[in-house]
Amino acid sequence: MRHNVSMSATQQGREPLHRALRTLRDLSKVREALHPEGVEALVATHFPPSWRVPTSVVGKVTADALRDELRDLLATGAQVLARLEHSREDTPLSETEQTALETVVAFFGRPALAIRNGSFGAPPVGWEMLEQHREHIERTIDATGRIELAGSGMLGTGFLVTDELVMTNRHVAQHFCRRATDKWVLRLGVVPRVDWLGEHQRDAQATFPIQGVAAVHAVHDLALLRLGAPKGAVLRPAPLRLATQAPDATDSRALYCVGYPMKDHSRTPPEVLLRIFEDAFGVKRLQPGELLSLDPARQQLSHDCSTLGGSSGSPIVELETHAVLGLHFGGTRQENHAVALWQLADDPLLSRAGVRFTTP
Repeated sequence: MRHNVSMSATQQGREPLHRALRTLRDLSKVREALHPEGVEALVATHFPPSWRVPTSVVGKVTADALRDELRDLLATGAQVLARLEHSREDTPLSETEQTALETVVAFFGRPALAIRNGSFGAPPVGWEMLEQHREHIERTIDATGRIELAGSGMLGTGFLVTDELVMTNRHVAQHFCRRATDKWVLRLGVVPRVDWLGEHQRDAQATFPIQGVAAVHAVHDLALLRLGAPKGAVLRPAPLRLATQAPDATDSRALYCVGYPMKDHSRTPPEVLLRIFEDAFGVKRLQPGELLSLDPARQQLSHDCSTLGGSSGSPIVELETHAVLGLHFGGTRQENHAVALWQLADDPLLSRAGVRFTTP
């Protein structure tokens, strides 16, 4: 029994190592980016002078202490990468080195890039190809919104699939709709809406009311919501294109997700959340990653974009084709899951609702 426990602990300790080797596309380039000046630039961007310690940890830690911790972790991460370049999986890691490597992966391997004014900043080392696809990515950004209840707050993410239909998860829609005999209807007294902006440090909104429920899938965690007319002059984004065929899973496939990750201590320790998300949750982010596997029998795919609870309902988009492969609905720290949308191209529920798997 003790031997089994020891093996389990060893495997767990090697998880950051395996994840780093899988997600960091060029170890030497990442290590070079973590030179002293590069580390200082990352710390200054992540925790700028105007940044304040969140209320939840006031009295427990200071802003300077967090900056010092991040500085030390990134520097340690650079040292670990130097060893990895030579010894690969034979590199033994201390607990501090594991944390450092996880932090490096969060910055360079599976980042959560803030969206400002409908765009994202310079991609990190390893994700330079995002720049080549900026125009298409920004279309996805425009067509992805934050689903919320007026006066109550955010519930999840959704994206436009026709001129008036937003796709999201059933478990998101159930917060404000219910089944009534043979159809789904909005609950009385609730005012659901979609905000197409919801960006960090930006108060502007572009909201459309959710007028009704077009469809809720009985098998998959999927719902279609019908938009009403906005108040004021708000432009309606262009719908996204849904994939009509499975991606080639014989080689690694770069993906990205756009959503509104919320604070979720049940899956991710608070200190990790603070290092990665700067205590800015429920705001629009671009999260690149890769396709991990396909499960045709369950009509699902797995991916490793850095999602959190509010990412429910996010589009999972193939970088090369810019088609929406999946509807994200949940997962673990190791992998996330999405409905494989191309397998629903002939689904009667979606067809009746007017969803078309062609270029809008």
